[in-house]
Amino acid sequence: MGNRNGNGNGNHSREQGLRLHHLANLGGLIALAGLDLEPPDYLLGALLSVAEETQRLTREQRERVAAMGRRVLDERATGKRAWKSWVRARELQPLTLTNAQVAEIIAALGGEVPEDPTRLPLALSQLLSEASNGTA
Repeated sequence: MGNRNGNGNGNHSREQGLRLHHLANLGGLIALAGLDLEPPDYLLGALLSVAEETQRLTREQRERVAAMGRRVLDERATGKRAWKSWVRARELQPLTLTNAQVAEIIAALGGEVPEDPTRLPLALSQLLSEASNGTA
C-alpha cells in the first residue's frame, strides 16, 4: 500500500510527511536566526512579538526584512529547500474532524464506516482516492 494515514505504526500520508518536513525547515530557520537555544516560552513570545510587528510593516519594510532573510539563506544554500517547503505547505489545509464527523462523511460518500475508529482516516482516504479515480 502506498500512502497511509498515521495509524501508530510509523506510516503516514504524503500530506503528513510534507507538513513534518515544513515544520523541520521552520526549526532550521529558527536555528539560522540563532534562536534555537532559547527556552520555549521566550521563543514563542519572541515569535508572537514578531507576528504582531509584522502586521504594522509597510510593503517596503517587509521587503527589507525579506531581503535580510534571503541573504542568509543564499549564504547557507538552504534557500531553495526552504522556499520549496513553504510553497508545498501552502497547499495543505489544516482540518480537525471528530470521529463522528469522519464517519458521517464516509457514509455520505457511500462508503462503509469501519467499527474501529482508528481506521476512519484510512477509510476516508481510500474512499476519496476511489472517487477521484472514478472507481467508486
